[in-house]
Amino acid sequence: HLHVAAHVYYLADAKALVNDGVDVLAHSVRDKPVDEELISAMKRHRVWYIPTLTVDESFYIYAEHPGFMQINFFKDALSPPVLAMLTSDAYVQKVDQDPKTAQHKADFAMDQKNLKTLFDAGVHVGFGTDSGALPTRIPGFSEHRELEDMVQAGLTPMQAIVCATRNNAELLGIQARRGTLRPGKRADLIVLAANPLDDITNTRSIVTIFHDGRLVAPRVPV
Repeated sequence: HLHVAAHVYYLADAKALVNDGVDVLAHSVRDKPVDEELISAMKRHRVWYIPTLTVDESFYIYAEHPGFMQINFFKDALSPPVLAMLTSDAYVQKVDQDPKTAQHKADFAMDQKNLKTLFDAGVHVGFGTDSGALPTRIPGFSEHRELEDMVQAGLTPMQAIVCATRNNAELLGIQARRGTLRPGKRADLIVLAANPLDDITNTRSIVTIFHDGRLVAPRVPV
């Protein structure tokens, strides 16, 4: 009677796990497009899907020096040694010469394709990042990047936000007290300076945080 989440990569493994009674597929199916067999089984057994798009993206994205690496919201989430490593020429060269880089990029593209397919089919989608597992999976930043990646995959900003809030509360069985803004629920709020429904990256414009009704000063200033 325990809830079980399984790491997954291959479509065949995902099908076997769903049929064996797993509750959550943690990580995307990446070797090939998901098919109707898996979709039907996941809906029938009410299995959740956590795409963790940033897992594959983190293997190569920093070597491309994307614009977000220039903002303080990103820089302040890293220790100085890790920031120096990610911005170094040596790191760029290492990623460029890694024979696995092309596969990581292909995996990320498949991540996004399969997320959109499963979401549109009505599979229950949650939210996660695997942040902290490696230095390149950055706690405090990866969560915001994951939202952006989900929107780039084809979800609306609201759909991505709901995956990270209401859906995750339901996945964890705590929806009676968390996940949505309702009287009687925990006052866990993030106040933003700009509307994330206009641009999902506005989730980084944090003004104030309330955790369980208590004010928490954000570490990163606006």
